[in-house]
Amino acid sequence: MNKFSLLLTLCIVAQLNGMSQLLIKNVTIADVENKKLLTGYDVTCSEGKIVSIEKHKPGKVIVANDTIDGTGKFLIPGLTDAHVHFFQSGGLFARPDAIDLRKHQPYADEIKWTHNNMEDFLRRYTATGITAVVDVGATYNILQQRDSFKNKEYAPLISMTGPLLTTYVPEPFKKLGADAPFLKMETAEGVRASVKEQIQHKADFIKIWYIVTDQDKEAGARKNLSLVKAAIDEAHANHLRVAVHATERITAQLAVEAGADFLVHNVDDEIVSDEFVQLLKRKKTVLCPTMVVADGYYRVFNNSYGFTAEELAISNPQQVASILDFYYTDSSISKALIKTTSAAKYEAFRKHSDSISLVNLMRLYKGGVCIATGTDAGNIGTHHAGSYFNELQAMQQAGFNGWDLLQASTINGAKAVGEEKEWGSIAKGKNANMILLDANPVDSITNWRKINSIINKGKVLKPGTILLHANDTPVQEQLNAYNAHNLEAFLEPYAEEVEVYSFPGKLMIKGKKEMREEYRFITKTAGLHCVLLNRIKEGNMIIDHEEIHVNGRKPFNGIAIYIVENGKITKVYFPE
Repeated sequence: MNKFSLLLTLCIVAQLNGMSQLLIKNVTIADVENKKLLTGYDVTCSEGKIVSIEKHKPGKVIVANDTIDGTGKFLIPGLTDAHVHFFQSGGLFARPDAIDLRKHQPYADEIKWTHNNMEDFLRRYTATGITAVVDVGATYNILQQRDSFKNKEYAPLISMTGPLLTTYVPEPFKKLGADAPFLKMETAEGVRASVKEQIQHKADFIKIWYIVTDQDKEAGARKNLSLVKAAIDEAHANHLRVAVHATERITAQLAVEAGADFLVHNVDDEIVSDEFVQLLKRKKTVLCPTMVVADGYYRVFNNSYGFTAEELAISNPQQVASILDFYYTDSSISKALIKTTSAAKYEAFRKHSDSISLVNLMRLYKGGVCIATGTDAGNIGTHHAGSYFNELQAMQQAGFNGWDLLQASTINGAKAVGEEKEWGSIAKGKNANMILLDANPVDSITNWRKINSIINKGKVLKPGTILLHANDTPVQEQLNAYNAHNLEAFLEPYAEEVEVYSFPGKLMIKGKKEMREEYRFITKTAGLHCVLLNRIKEGNMIIDHEEIHVNGRKPFNGIAIYIVENGKITKVYFPE
């Protein structure tokens, strides 16, 4: 065949098939709805949608702008975190109602920071393979900001409520205007007006914070039931689903009976009955267990938060630093919280609550209730993107098998917000949000991290290209790892041939191999912690003024000068 004939043939094929933007050929597809691995299929995508799924036929020509050979690889739907909050950073200052540090950082500064860094959070989700997030409690300002990310290829799909309709508003969140995350429910008429207001702000669904402060839980729950029902009825009348925060059995039961579509937490005050399980199943209510969020608060306030290398790499480094600096931010508050959380009575309560949650989760899971994976990211110690695999591990340890965990993390998240016809599985006509893995996802959740490519809104992305790195990012990452006493994570931001000098020019260490040996002390030195006092950024030069703490020694100050090139630290100078 001559060149002209070949070109004519290709043009005819293109007209017959349509010019597909993307072809993933000869791949194994994870059919999460039917729990099957489909081997040897071609998946074509165009304009952000999956346009065909066909058995691979060697020799068949499919014209595409971009072709990926999926031989030996596995294609799964993009993951979903079905419970996040973008008004919260995940850091120490996220919830002044839980720990009031506003004299150290005004809450207005925290609000500003979360707005300025929402893009960073979104990039971290997508880079982790999370292509859909469900914000179950935002603010009107964040709802408005959501729309600016709609067509960004680095951003996951965002389903979002407005402010939480609540029976209780914590003092720090009052009088915040469009930055308020809570709206008080006082009258049925006022509740309906609040729902209509959220519709005007284009909320995707409605969220109720069903909080009972009465000593008699059932009496308190029933006292506010009419307000909860008014919100649900008004939302449903306007074709919006309703999510409800209800951690007591009675509030969860009453909410579901009133029509709640999505319970965003598990019940932790008593073991649920078979009737409760059947109620949720009959009503097709989705439940999100959020297993790690309470432990996140505990580990922060107990000063026992231990970051893995993966968490350090995925989470926002500034918020990681705030958690690691907990003890030094306000010593009087930190010492009091450490004492409280270390008490035997508190530990017994925590273990009792955790055990109830675990038993209930397995009763609901085995009873056929739809379970969706969600973290409650944004709360103190529950980091955006960085906490997702902690949640998966907790669900796996609870007893979820590979397929059910994959369902919970994909199609069930879509069901929570009524979007299962649009995304959550790999099917013709659905959004082209997928992950190409190098290993079988059903065998182990560790294989979910073996990402070859991320297909987001039909665009092929490589995990290492999604995040934006300022020159001080690797400097902060190595400082965090130093304080987390994680040697390998500490070395990661450094170039292979890094040089460490005694200022101005005496070479002390050359290369990571030498550095690993010289810095083993960070894993062994009791009480070792470096507090950043000041940072100067001048181009690719970062100068840190630090205060170093070690058990049994008086704190001492030091200066470190870092040179960053191509995202890695290449030189370090320590003035004598």
